[in-house]
Amino acid sequence: MERPVDSRPEGQAPKCAMAASCPASGERFYRALIENTGDILTILDRDGTVLFQNPAVRPLLAMTEDSFAGKKAGDFMHPDDRGRILERIQECARTPGSEFIDILRLSHKNGTWRLVETRGRNLLDDPDVAGILCVSRDVTETHRLENQLREAEQLARFGNWRWVKGEPAPIWSRGVARILGIDEETLPAGGDWHEHLVHPDDRDELLSKFLDAFETHVPVACVTRFRSGDGSYRHIKTHAYTEVDALGEVGALVGLAEDVSEEVEAAEALKASEAKYRFMTEQATDVVAHYDSLSQVKFISPAVEYILGWLPEEFIGRPIREDHIHPEDYPRARNAFVQCVTTGEAVQFDYRYLHKDGRYVWLESTMRGAVGADGQRMAEVIGVTRDISERKNYEIDLLDARERAEAANRTKSRFLANMSHELRTPLNAIIGFSEILRMQMFGELGHPRYNEYAQLINESGALLLDLISDILDMSKIEAGKYEIHAEKLDAAHVVEACVRLMRGRAEENGIHLVKKIDCAAGGTIMADERALKQILLNLLSNSVKFTPAQGIVTIEAHASDDRIGFIVRDTGRGIPQDQIARLGQPFEQIATDAALAKQGTGLGLALVRSLVELHGGRMTLESEAGAGTEVTIDLPKVPSCEVGTRETAEPVPDETQRAAG
Repeated sequence: MERPVDSRPEGQAPKCAMAASCPASGERFYRALIENTGDILTILDRDGTVLFQNPAVRPLLAMTEDSFAGKKAGDFMHPDDRGRILERIQECARTPGSEFIDILRLSHKNGTWRLVETRGRNLLDDPDVAGILCVSRDVTETHRLENQLREAEQLARFGNWRWVKGEPAPIWSRGVARILGIDEETLPAGGDWHEHLVHPDDRDELLSKFLDAFETHVPVACVTRFRSGDGSYRHIKTHAYTEVDALGEVGALVGLAEDVSEEVEAAEALKASEAKYRFMTEQATDVVAHYDSLSQVKFISPAVEYILGWLPEEFIGRPIREDHIHPEDYPRARNAFVQCVTTGEAVQFDYRYLHKDGRYVWLESTMRGAVGADGQRMAEVIGVTRDISERKNYEIDLLDARERAEAANRTKSRFLANMSHELRTPLNAIIGFSEILRMQMFGELGHPRYNEYAQLINESGALLLDLISDILDMSKIEAGKYEIHAEKLDAAHVVEACVRLMRGRAEENGIHLVKKIDCAAGGTIMADERALKQILLNLLSNSVKFTPAQGIVTIEAHASDDRIGFIVRDTGRGIPQDQIARLGQPFEQIATDAALAKQGTGLGLALVRSLVELHGGRMTLESEAGAGTEVTIDLPKVPSCEVGTRETAEPVPDETQRAAG
């Protein structure tokens, strides 16, 4: 609630001389001051309850004064700050006239936090106030700028400092401490700071330039040696300028310290070896630059000479030249720069820039909008640029190699897909004629071994046909030539047919084969019969192959309104968790038994996955080593393919023949 600001008896002279000479003196004058000040004025009682709040909270926190009246001040503070600030208020309340100053976060109406600097004073004994007066000022943007400066210092290896006239030593930033490898707290603050930091041979020159700058306003630019934390010296390039107050007097000297040790060492190495000079040039550091809204360079670091061959002086005061950027890259670089100037958001882009020797160098620039001392965004940009030519060349070579590999793979797939008839026909002949010999259709062969050899020829040919068929099917899929001919199928009949084909092999291995069909919601599915049988037979064959005797292999079918799911589960060896991701990729096999691993191409699950996806479905696999494997096939009842009758121009072995073989 508000309390009268001026409680003096009527006619009593005001305490403020300004108020006495002002036509609007008295309570109206002071009320106008309080209501229009930019600082937040708050009066608290001993317990931290808000007694008065001025209107300055409206623009800062988007809340009215009434939102605070009668409430605890701690309700509006960040939980991490609340205990500390309330304790300071209590300490202040115990001592009349005492003061405190602290920084805390206050809640904004939109849910964010604003950082404020609060100065409190105990005026409980003052009858006109009778409370603890707190004056708060928004410092959110100030702290954001400080964080941005620290980020820039860390990114570009530079630091800043400020030497107020009359003070014994400059105030160093954290960036300076980082460059020198010294704790920020241990940087010297006395009048002999140069004796602790600067090389003995450079002290007089540097100090003389600083003192001259205070008198002449002439900027300082020099390189001197500063002692680092390990006792060695670093070459520091110093850029300093003067701060002038309203009376035209120099109030402070502000400087930028950049570690140029590598550049100095490179220059010294140039005198001894041209080869070493080229090496140091290639290893140059990033370029830091400051641009105005028209891309005119206000500052650029010396590293630009090592990357592009141009001197910094050839950039300063001039906009970036359009003819120096590759014509194909200029629109992208220009749009990124305009976006950064317009929005202030950080942008990153790569482009080719003309080297002084006439060649183009690939560069990567990261730019962000600059923010002024008043916290407002400026139409200026800070950029950091590095040479990425080597990386770009590697990416181009890698892309070319990838395109060549993909072209070769497509050629291979087309070749195998087109050779399907030529590969299968001889095998069909081998299998057919060996079958005739084995059955002795035209009379006895004579020696019993002929029967044995005919049997081996037949079995080997059938196995080879299976392997080639898998490879050809996979190649067709990769080449985009495998067509799905969907027709109406009864899921239960398909499952039963597959179980009949696999039961003999399961019984030979001592495995119990179980089927569970639950298609009450409708078991009709539009699918390619050959492909669907191939999916289920491959899964059943894998389960029978990797399940030991006395094990159980189960196949289930479940129907919903628009989908049908098939599950093949076994109690076999299982698959280690770290190997599951490999399954489903062509030619990948996971088997601890070497004999089993050799029985196939590793295309079974890859074919299953591809055929399922051609139907618009998905395959999932779960397994545990020693506990078995479960594969789930989820298919839509109506896939995204045309309904038709299969017409094949080449002899394709029926799946019943392949499974029986």
